[in-house]
Amino acid sequence: MRYRAVAIASERSNAVGAVELECSVHGLFVTYVEVGAFSAGYAPGAVTAGTGLTIPWDAVSDARLEGDQFYLVVDHKLTPLNKLLLTRFSTGKSVPAEELAKRRLLVRFGSVASALVAALLIGAWVFRSSAESGAGAAIGLALLGAGLLLGLGFAVDQGLSSATDEQATLASFSIEVGQYLPRLVRSPRPTPKERAIPDISELQGLLPRTTFAIVITLTAGTLGVLLVARWVTTNQRTVNEVTSRMLEPAAPAAPKRAALPPRSEPQPAAPAAETQASTAPAASGDAVTVTGDCSCDRADSALWAAPIPRLSVLTLGQRIRLSNHTDPARRRKHLELDVAVVNNSSKELEEVALMVLFYEREPGSGSRRNQVSNRSLFFEGPLLPGQAIKWSVEAEGSEFEIQNPTTGDIGPNGEDAAPASRIAELLAARNRPVRLHGAMLLAFLNDPRAKDGVLALREALREDEAPYLMRLVQALSEVRVCQLKVSPSGNRAQVSACVHNKSKEAKRDQGIALRGLEQGVSVARPEAEPPTVLVEKRSKIPGELAPALGKGVRFALDLEGKTPQVFEAYADRFDLLQ
Repeated sequence: MRYRAVAIASERSNAVGAVELECSVHGLFVTYVEVGAFSAGYAPGAVTAGTGLTIPWDAVSDARLEGDQFYLVVDHKLTPLNKLLLTRFSTGKSVPAEELAKRRLLVRFGSVASALVAALLIGAWVFRSSAESGAGAAIGLALLGAGLLLGLGFAVDQGLSSATDEQATLASFSIEVGQYLPRLVRSPRPTPKERAIPDISELQGLLPRTTFAIVITLTAGTLGVLLVARWVTTNQRTVNEVTSRMLEPAAPAAPKRAALPPRSEPQPAAPAAETQASTAPAASGDAVTVTGDCSCDRADSALWAAPIPRLSVLTLGQRIRLSNHTDPARRRKHLELDVAVVNNSSKELEEVALMVLFYEREPGSGSRRNQVSNRSLFFEGPLLPGQAIKWSVEAEGSEFEIQNPTTGDIGPNGEDAAPASRIAELLAARNRPVRLHGAMLLAFLNDPRAKDGVLALREALREDEAPYLMRLVQALSEVRVCQLKVSPSGNRAQVSACVHNKSKEAKRDQGIALRGLEQGVSVARPEAEPPTVLVEKRSKIPGELAPALGKGVRFALDLEGKTPQVFEAYADRFDLLQ
């Protein structure tokens, strides 16, 4: 029988990836489905795929069955990938135990939730559509529908439970190996740890990923809780009264609707006037002075307030895990990083070399941290203009810093930038931070493809990316702000800017919003926490903005005792400014 297993990283192994094994009288036939070389502290290198070889039984140096793992060592003369720690055994058709457990858990939760929702909906529909049937018929049909769904879920769960067990497959493989290799060592299987409460990472894996799915889940759960609570707390007489009011004509409610306007009309009038006076568009407009005509080739944005480097380093993701040491006192934090670089310049880079420094912050030491490890990332090149590459790296520590020796930038107007056609290819990259970076570069270069790229990214908007995308939308809007200058003087600052209407129609009732940020926007991590807004002001621009023309504006800003490091401004219709 042919078995499939996964070689995992270990101090004793030098290979990771998927392998296939088959026992025969001639030896152990091993196929490297997708295996890469591994050494402690370094990411896997090149991957070999589809390579098969027959290992004579006398060339097997060591074979050990260790619980749910199988350790195999063969003669290094036959293959350099000669030490494998194998786990997750299957026959090629079975599902791994972890995945099978997740599927069964999802089926059970889904069956119970579906049965509950179906019971509530069926009961409410029967109760409302046929009042004479009474509560008994509604409850009976609701229980029937819930029972059918629970029965279907039970059948699916039983079908999943009949899948091949991973431990049984490993036992079968060890028996076959033992027939040809009597010196096979069998270590006792470790006692499994009982865990009553699921790990937080497992619970997070079951949660929905998209905003739309989260909204549906929360809405369905809240609706179910409210309906059940009302059903439990409402007696039969109250239910009949509510049902009769829902089925009767709305005539009795007419006097109430007629009596509402006299009570509500005079009261909101005064607060509305006060609100309009407090927002005071006229007062904000009086604070803005128009200085003359101007134009904008590109909108100012906090995304390119600093020069765009020739080589951008992007952090795609980071995770912290604890080492698997038996002594809890000796467990250390390990940081797993996914890092990418993008060649923003018009010239290819012969090689790329980065140094990742890992730090551990001492408890109670404030900002003090100690370097505990480092990793070097290297790409032999060449890295073409507009091209991106990615690494995955791991080391001990909880914080990191990446040193990039490539200096220089692409120029204040993108004179040394990669061709826009090459940058546009980044919009189809696998990782969203790379796609966001490509959209940012296209917006900086005033390329028309930037707008389509931003709109495509907004269709699958993630909450942590919203501030970054909103800045791109503001930079690509028809009314743009450029030539922003803020001159602090004491507790006030004089602000000047150009507001340019790029559209072909006049814009009226426009306003400008100015924000002072505590620090610059992180371009290396588009999904990072946005900087804190220290001061903010919204002002109305007097008059209208003619098509394809701009106006210079000047106004004062109260700093409120704050010292912002970066200022950004954007324009829109005054009542839509946020």
